[in-house]
Amino acid sequence: MSIAKLLFFGLAMLTIVTALAFLLLGHNLATRLWAVDELSPMERTSATIAFGVGFWIVSIWAMALPRVMTRGVVMIVTAGVLLVALALLRLDRYRGAAPLLWPLAPWGMFVAWRGWIVPPLSHDALAYHLPKAVLYARARGFAYFDFLDFRIRKLPATYELLLAENLVLEGTDRISEWFSLLFWVALAVGAGALVERWWKADVFATATTMLLVAGAPVALLHSGAHKNDLLVAAFVVLTFVWCGRFISTGDVRALFPLILATGVAVGTKPQAGMIALLLVPAAVVRLVRDRKLRFSALALLALFGIAVFLLTGGWVYLDSMRHADLDAVGEKVVKYGDWANLWQGPYVLVAAPFSSSPVALSVPWESEPWFWRRYEIFFSHLGGPFSLAALLLPFAVMAFRKLEGPRVERLVILGVSLLAVAIMLPVTFVPHGLYAISLPRYVLFLAPVVFAWTIAPVVIAARERRPRAGLTLASLAMVALLFNAIDNAWNDAFVPVEYVQWARQHEGTRVVGFDPMRAAEVFDRSAGKTDAVAVDAGFGAWLHPLFGSELQRPVTFMTNGQIPAHVRWVVVDRAWGAIWGHPELKDLSQARKYLDAGVPYPGDTRTVDALRHDPRWEVVFYNPRQNQAVFKRR
Repeated sequence: MSIAKLLFFGLAMLTIVTALAFLLLGHNLATRLWAVDELSPMERTSATIAFGVGFWIVSIWAMALPRVMTRGVVMIVTAGVLLVALALLRLDRYRGAAPLLWPLAPWGMFVAWRGWIVPPLSHDALAYHLPKAVLYARARGFAYFDFLDFRIRKLPATYELLLAENLVLEGTDRISEWFSLLFWVALAVGAGALVERWWKADVFATATTMLLVAGAPVALLHSGAHKNDLLVAAFVVLTFVWCGRFISTGDVRALFPLILATGVAVGTKPQAGMIALLLVPAAVVRLVRDRKLRFSALALLALFGIAVFLLTGGWVYLDSMRHADLDAVGEKVVKYGDWANLWQGPYVLVAAPFSSSPVALSVPWESEPWFWRRYEIFFSHLGGPFSLAALLLPFAVMAFRKLEGPRVERLVILGVSLLAVAIMLPVTFVPHGLYAISLPRYVLFLAPVVFAWTIAPVVIAARERRPRAGLTLASLAMVALLFNAIDNAWNDAFVPVEYVQWARQHEGTRVVGFDPMRAAEVFDRSAGKTDAVAVDAGFGAWLHPLFGSELQRPVTFMTNGQIPAHVRWVVVDRAWGAIWGHPELKDLSQARKYLDAGVPYPGDTRTVDALRHDPRWEVVFYNPRQNQAVFKRR
């Protein structure tokens, strides 16, 4: 191994050490708050994750708001956390969670290995997740960027700040996909904690549920990608776990992981805030009924909640309101009122796994199939087992609602989950249907709840009749996980196995296999490591390749059409109108005819038209169909 590789591996270890330091802190806090036998294995592990990742996010925001997030400061914070964690360390014996997590290891090792080889991929990773993270890293923390599309300006920023800290530590994006792997494990842990809480389940019921949740195709695809859907889903489920414990037992200690988990979820995506609001009445009822806390304690708890809200991403909501006057008039992040989604969305969730085509979804209300992609992170599906469990859910509720265990907790969490999904359904996307086929990733938090209500009690009942039935059902769940893992690893639309093999042979490649001729890609392969570039970017433009593999290129975003004198290159990416902007593309059933058949929006070709006729600039690359261009100063 070369010295450069050894040095890079050492830098990568800094991120791993940071993660382990905070998780060790989380473990020790859970151990200090609850005795050995008070929590089940997955419940204790969920507390470790809620505390560990929660305080990790708090530390990042504490550095980001005053803009002191430098490599030295991050390392000092990590060292301090590690010292505190070691000081709190207790070696008490308790039932471990490792036997339930080992089955996830093969996929985890594969995704980690693949992430080391391939560059960042997928549209959202290149358009806003990673570019936003680079901008935060360069600003040494959180800043409001009054340019580009609303996803960089308005959406919550916790996930991107987590990526930014990784970029600050390493100076490269090489292992930034690994965060999603952690959240994939956290989602499975949350599912196991629900089962253990609700049914006092044994290892077989818990393992079966966790394997089915982890094996959902959309979860597998996201576990190796730059997306924040797994993060929000995992922490919504952890919110369910700890809110459920507080509802059932009145355990005030549960409020601490509850507040942290809720803060992380809300700071990642707005819909988590709606779920949190739906849970508030049940928590308040328990507080009022018990009357355990004095006013002073309630006040301190409220202050803790406000601090956590602000330092896990809530600050963005306040900052967005402060800058509302700078945003486009009438622009909305979310448009509401597509009521057909109330019944079309559930149909897609249940029917998608059984589609006979990997690139189209037949729907009964249209004569032509909808545009859809089985192996894309944006669409995919929750798997056949979820569909069957969802259909059986009403019968399971009737059959199991009176079984021993926290009945109110089970019904409250189920009711809140279903109500949250119902409220989310009428969101409007253009063309119609685009939101419905995207639902699996938006409602991923529903899978653990549905499986916990249906599969887990079935496994318990089967074991009462035949002791070996639990092992059989858990084995079948493991087979389902392995089948889905192999299927999605082989066919992943963004990272198919052929591309992984090619990237392995071309070490350090930055070529995006599924679309290597986007303007930013062509520029990245043509320019030097520190060449200055100006970009005229529309919605969905690929920005991340502009910064280069070492993230050293100066990038100027053209907001007034002016090109700075020091800039050697100009990149234009305004393809959205050409791809999705055809005026007749109203519904996904029309995608075969109108997708990628639109025309640029007014003003999209302004820079291209000017520079093509300017003798000071040379055309390096031009794709008029999708309005992509690269120019170099002569």
